[in-house]
Amino acid sequence: MIRRLLSASLAAALVLAPSTAVLADGPVGGTHTYRPARVAPRLADAPTMAPPADQVLRVSLTDSGAQSLTLARGKSAIVELPVDVRDMLVTNPAVADAVLRGPRRIYVLGMGQGVTDAVFFDAAGRKILSLAIRVDQDSSALQDTLRRVLPSANIQVQSIRDSVILTGMVANAGESNSASQIAARFVDKPENVLNMLSIAGKDQVMLKVRIVEVQRNIIKQLGVDSSAVLGQLGETQYAFGLSPTYGINGKLLGGITGGYKADTTKQPTLQVPCNAALPDGAKCLAVVRDNTAYSNGNTATITDTAGSAGLNSAKGMIQAFERVGLVRTLAEPNLTVVSGEAGKFLVGGEFPVPTGQDTTGKVTIEFKPYGVGLGYTPIVLSGGRISLKLSTEVSELSSLGAFTLTTSTGTSTSSNLTVPGLTVRRAETTVELPSGGSLMIAGLLQQQTKQNIDALPGMTSLPILGALFRSRDYLNGETELVVIITPYIVDPTRPQNLQTPADGLQTASDMSTALLGRLNKVVKAPSGANSGRGYQGPVGYVIE
Repeated sequence: MIRRLLSASLAAALVLAPSTAVLADGPVGGTHTYRPARVAPRLADAPTMAPPADQVLRVSLTDSGAQSLTLARGKSAIVELPVDVRDMLVTNPAVADAVLRGPRRIYVLGMGQGVTDAVFFDAAGRKILSLAIRVDQDSSALQDTLRRVLPSANIQVQSIRDSVILTGMVANAGESNSASQIAARFVDKPENVLNMLSIAGKDQVMLKVRIVEVQRNIIKQLGVDSSAVLGQLGETQYAFGLSPTYGINGKLLGGITGGYKADTTKQPTLQVPCNAALPDGAKCLAVVRDNTAYSNGNTATITDTAGSAGLNSAKGMIQAFERVGLVRTLAEPNLTVVSGEAGKFLVGGEFPVPTGQDTTGKVTIEFKPYGVGLGYTPIVLSGGRISLKLSTEVSELSSLGAFTLTTSTGTSTSSNLTVPGLTVRRAETTVELPSGGSLMIAGLLQQQTKQNIDALPGMTSLPILGALFRSRDYLNGETELVVIITPYIVDPTRPQNLQTPADGLQTASDMSTALLGRLNKVVKAPSGANSGRGYQGPVGYVIE
């Protein structure tokens, strides 16, 4: 089957050329064989047309006969051969097409992404050249864009199928990030950009962080606990009771309790000696010791009775408690990280969380962190500015939201596993600021107030006596969190310029410890530590 490969525009160009090419008769197994044809007459009124080429491949007689050619999709190349071409074979015309422009000049056109090969033969049927052709997507537009946007950077773009590779050298991480973002607009997916740019000098960023949290709690409890029983045991009795619940805190937390308490069911009874005249039916109470009875004398013993006919038992107590608590959490880490890299900081702890249980009852646990944490990724931009991505978190264990899991080992024995909850204050943000500039984030002020009043219905409206029939439970909590970030672009320094808490620290002698209660001697600054500084004298770390 005969297939025509030349488009109308290319056919017009071939008509104007000194020589042209036509498709030979007969199929060649999906390939194409070209032979030179007669030269068509030149039209006087037609302009001369020649397709532009991006590159020229010249083949000499000393070449091994195998060459490679890389083209962008939609681009062309010129192949110049040392002898006349009789036939040529293109394996996959959908990837690349070849047009015989002259006896020794061939135009190769990139049609679609992929690989193919082309073989050229002379009049005797000998192979002149075997050409391996690879066609990638056009990256010239991306190359020109990067050259205009980042003129100081040396960036080369390599295309592989639907992906691009960025190679070369940039000044800092900011230019590298900008080049990746620009290249992502020229591909289908951002992950198709492979950034292999080298940074001439990576900046290091030190973060001076202050995380301050203040918690203030106020608890007030005031209540009346009263009860009374009228009438003897065994007869008609009348009871009255009033007890506070303290519904906010669950119970009375402490404080002072004072009031009146009476109980007539416990009465002291006077005993008489055994040698005294006893009334009818009375018995002598004596203590038997060494088989001898001894009288207990004129003493009183507490005994249980039926109680008074009037007041059997009564209690009236006033309970009062007040607590003011203040908690201050402070963390001041100094952290240094290379520009573009991520860093983490955590001061706190880890608590176990069950994640699974097998058939034998064994529980698998995983430890979760809590405390004061900070995650950060700084990127140094042009002009010494720093783009900083921050995530800060302050968390603590709490019984609120705790989870209790009952585990068993397959027998009657079982145990309870309680997983505490977490109270978390978290903030994530991205800011841009100069080196040495400070910014305050995550300023969180939270206030929680709870109040509960228990009262006897109808008695709370009394002016003075109403306070004896009601109880109050009050809870107020305030929390404020502030995070201050100050980044600096820093360089390494000499170890002599750095100091630690152990520098100049001397342990006190036994005599100073026993008589003066000292743990360390007077701290002296190391020799030369104060040179070039505005302050002089004994400075350092003191343990009290």
